[in-house]
Amino acid sequence: MTQTAGQGSGSDVRATAFVARYVGDVVVTMDEDRRVYQPGVLDVVDGRVAWVGAATDAPAAAAVERRIGGLLMPGLVNAHGHSPMTLLRGAGDGLPLARWLSEAIWPREARLTPDDVWWGTQLGCAELLRAGVTTTCELYLHSRAVADAVLAAGIRCVLTPGVFDLPGAGPDSTWQRCLEDAAQLHRELDGRDGRLVVGLGPHSAYTLPSEGLTAVAEVAAQLDALVHVHLAETSAEDDVVRARHGCGAPEALARTGILDCRVLAAHAVWVTDDELDLFARHGVAIAHCPQSNAKLGSGIARVPAMLARGLRVGIGTDGPASNDNLDLWEELRLAPLLARAAACDASALGTVDALRLATSGGAAALGLDCGSLVPGRVADFVRVELEDAAFVPARSHAELLTLLVWAASSRLVTDVWVAGRQLVSDGVCRSVDEARARREVAVRSQRLAGG
Repeated sequence: MTQTAGQGSGSDVRATAFVARYVGDVVVTMDEDRRVYQPGVLDVVDGRVAWVGAATDAPAAAAVERRIGGLLMPGLVNAHGHSPMTLLRGAGDGLPLARWLSEAIWPREARLTPDDVWWGTQLGCAELLRAGVTTTCELYLHSRAVADAVLAAGIRCVLTPGVFDLPGAGPDSTWQRCLEDAAQLHRELDGRDGRLVVGLGPHSAYTLPSEGLTAVAEVAAQLDALVHVHLAETSAEDDVVRARHGCGAPEALARTGILDCRVLAAHAVWVTDDELDLFARHGVAIAHCPQSNAKLGSGIARVPAMLARGLRVGIGTDGPASNDNLDLWEELRLAPLLARAAACDASALGTVDALRLATSGGAAALGLDCGSLVPGRVADFVRVELEDAAFVPARSHAELLTLLVWAASSRLVTDVWVAGRQLVSDGVCRSVDEARARREVAVRSQRLAGG
C-alpha cells in the first residue's frame, strides 16, 4: 500500500514537546480526504491530536514513543443512546414500541433511583468503551447520576436530560420539573472536564404538549443548548401526534420553535420528502438507530435520502433494552445492509459512508470536534487488532476499509483512549469496576421488574 503525506505544520510540531507518540501498522484518519497511512504515526499533546501522518514523514520530537502496531482509528460516536437501560435489558421482547414503553419500560423506570441509574450507566460505559465507543449522546432520567457516572468512567458524553411526564413516577416527575432540572444541570456541568456537554432531551412530540415543546425551545435558545428528541420512530406515532398537536411531529417541532434550535432528531423513520426538506432548511441532524428500529419492528430510515439533502447523520445504538446491546460496530454494518436491501441496490450506502456515520458523521451531528484524527481535534482513538483472519487479504487501502466495516468487529478492539487517556487496555475497561457493576445491575434490575 502507498503512503500519503502527513498533516499539520512541521515547524510547529518540531517545536512542541509531545506527551505521547503512537506508531501503528495502519492509521485510518476519517478526515475529509479519507487518508490512510501504513505505517502511521499519531502524536498527542494535552489530549489533542498534534500530528498524524506516515511514519517516514514524522517530525523529530521529544516524545514518549509507543510502537503499538495494529490499526489506529477514531473512536466511534454513539449519536443516540440510553445506556442506563442496562438495568432493563431484554424487557418486553417482542412488543411494538407503544406497548413496549407502557407495559415494560415506563413501569420499571418509575421505580428508578439515582443510585440505580449511576450503576446502570457505569455498566453501559464499560460496554461502550470495550466496543471502541469513545463518545455517547445520552437521553435519560436522573441525569445528575448519569453525569457523575460518565465523568467517573472517562467517556465523552453529550447528556440531554429527559423532559416529559413519566407515568407513575409521582408529582415531581412532570415535564416542567424535568426542564427546570435540566437547565440547572446545564448551568452547573456543561463543559465539565472538557468531556461533558449538557443539552435538553424533550422525549417526543407524542409525550409532550405544545406548551412543553415551546418551553423547551425557549430554554434551549437561552442556553444555546442542543435539543435531542425522538421523532417519527413508528408509523402509529403519527396518529397520536396529530391528535395532540393537529399536525405531524416535524411540523409540531417547527411551530413550537424547536427547529429554530440546534436539533438532533433520533430515528426519523417515518418522514416524507417534504419533512426531510424542512429538516435540511433548519439544519436538523439525524441519529439513525438501525438495530433498535429493526428489533421493535419500527421500520427503516431513509438514510441515503437524508445524506443526499446534506443532512448531518450519525448512528446510534438506542438503549440496551431495545437493541439489546451497546455495540456500535453492529450498527455501522447493519445501516448499509438495510439501506441496500430496501433499495435493492448494493451502492445505496457506501462502505466508507457507513464508517463515517459511526465516526466523523456522528461527531458532526453532535457538534463535537471528535470522530477523526486531524490535528487540533480531541485525541479519542482506538486500536484494532490486525492479526486476524478478518483482515486477510487486504491489498490496498480501499480493501482494508472494506474489511474494517464488513469483516472486523468490536471483538478486535484492544485499546481505547479518550482525550489521550487510555481507558481500555488489552480489552479490559480500566476506568470502571465492571465486575461490581454487573453485580449491582443484576440485583437492582430484579427489584425494578417487581421481583
